[in-house]
Amino acid sequence: MTDTASASDRMVELYNRVTDLMVHAEGGYMHGGYWAGPDAPTTVEEAGDRLTDHVSERLGLTPGERVLDVGSGNGKATLRIASRHRVQATGVSINPYQVDLSRELAEKEGDDTTEFHIGDMLALPFPDGSFDACYAIESICHALERADVSTEIARVLRPGGRVTVTDFVLRRPLSERSRTIVDTANDNFQQGPVLTREAYEDCMRSVGLEVVEFLDIGDEVRPSYEAVAAKMRAARDGLGSHMDDEAFHRMVDGIDRMGSVEEVGYSVVTARKPAPRAQGDDGAETP
Repeated sequence: MTDTASASDRMVELYNRVTDLMVHAEGGYMHGGYWAGPDAPTTVEEAGDRLTDHVSERLGLTPGERVLDVGSGNGKATLRIASRHRVQATGVSINPYQVDLSRELAEKEGDDTTEFHIGDMLALPFPDGSFDACYAIESICHALERADVSTEIARVLRPGGRVTVTDFVLRRPLSERSRTIVDTANDNFQQGPVLTREAYEDCMRSVGLEVVEFLDIGDEVRPSYEAVAAKMRAARDGLGSHMDDEAFHRMVDGIDRMGSVEEVGYSVVTARKPAPRAQGDDGAETP
């Protein structure tokens, strides 16, 4: 078995164990929330709605566009974006159980156009130039090398297409205490190292994407850690039953402690795949 296959199998197994617990604790989503601004949310689900909307608004979506959710989890964000922007959305997850949940949720919501597929973000099961826009919410953090995922996203984007990803970002060097917390979180959720803003932008540029916006909303997302950990602890006897006590508390305590790591922010990175330049009558390129 190859290293890639082993990593993929481990990721599937991880989310077989934690998907139900995460969906419960994160208000039906599988990502954190955006807790600031006018009419600040008061529930985890409202914060999750706010973060999902914040991501989709970066893309400037128009009705009818083809949009890919890379690492779509249980499909709630995919379906919200499809409905809110009237786009033709597709979700892809490496975990078959999550894809089943997504299809069930789509049926429950009466959405018969949004599609969900099993697939690896390192080898997306779509032809080149299939999508007008892509987004990835807290998914590409699982890649050891972000450029590997960015290459695939760039491939399936049409020229002129846009992508927005959320990921953790290193604001400044970690203290020894913070490094221990971050290393534990990365190990618990099989995540790659946290990149600086400069490294992230270099990664995007290295695969031919132009970064058009880089936001750090870490302070707005930070309340999610404590709120999610508290809901996980409350659900221990039911939804957390797939883990022994040591694994459960290691994961949940790790989430809770991440809220104290101010050296790590939460990036929302939007990039564009350049469109080819047209040529004039004299053969020179024109914008």
